Amino acid sequence: MPIKLISIDVDGTLITSGGVLTERTRDALQRAADRGIHVCLNTGRAFTEASRIFEQLPMMRYAVICTGAKVVDLTDGTVLDKRLISDEDHQRLYHLLRDLDGMLQIFSEVDGRIHNRAWDLARADRFCRPSLAQMVRKTHIAEADLDAFMARYRGGASKLHFFFPSRPPKDEALRRLQGLPFFVSESAPLDLEIMPQGVDKGAGLKMLCARLGIDPAEVMAVGDSDNDLAMLQAAGLPVAMGNATDAIRAAAKWITDTNNCDGLAKAVDRLLEEC
Repeated sequence: MPIKLISIDVDGTLITSGGVLTERTRDALQRAADRGIHVCLNTGRAFTEASRIFEQLPMMRYAVICTGAKVVDLTDGTVLDKRLISDEDHQRLYHLLRDLDGMLQIFSEVDGRIHNRAWDLARADRFCRPSLAQMVRKTHIAEADLDAFMARYRGGASKLHFFFPSRPPKDEALRRLQGLPFFVSESAPLDLEIMPQGVDKGAGLKMLCARLGIDPAEVMAVGDSDNDLAMLQAAGLPVAMGNATDAIRAAAKWITDTNNCDGLAKAVDRLLEEC
């Protein structure tokens, strides 16, 4: 089947390790759009975290955000589909994990922002690479008392996200979550994403395809991390970045170059040459 949509992860795929969207990648995606192929981001980021990237890709109309929990129309930010953690489960997860050493992130459905402990946000470099830490500090809300924020917060969430400074607290989080009815994944070796059961990037991709009348077999999906696996498994043409995990590489039909060597652009160029 001809490819009608390209579903693209952001961190480790679309942008370099330094957080840069290269001109070569933008040009390749524009050429795909000019051929009538939908260009779509499928990211763990919330809307506010990805807004600068959206601005750099004006050919893009839709995006799947929050690891598959939401499909948005970028023309006005309208949420077309969403599947949230209930408020009860959100509170339950928070109190289960709040004492662990890590940067716990609250994805608010009230203001569309992400809320963190002020202490953690000021020291974001302790938890994630410098370019990501810079983005987090610019786009998230610092709460002097996150417990107080959660005590008054009602509205559910697209997911709960944790960055950890080392492996032991992540392993303890996994132990506490074992057997609970949530989908748990990771986008980096020292993070965790917790979503409602059945919500992942593949489910988000299928929601978007249903909106557009596209068969998932007509999708090229490109990713690098384990939270991209469901997206690649849902797509007719799964592509792994050169920097991808073993699980992503095993699921791929193509393996391209790394995100620091325009691997996404090279995969798009190959697609356009062959279709």
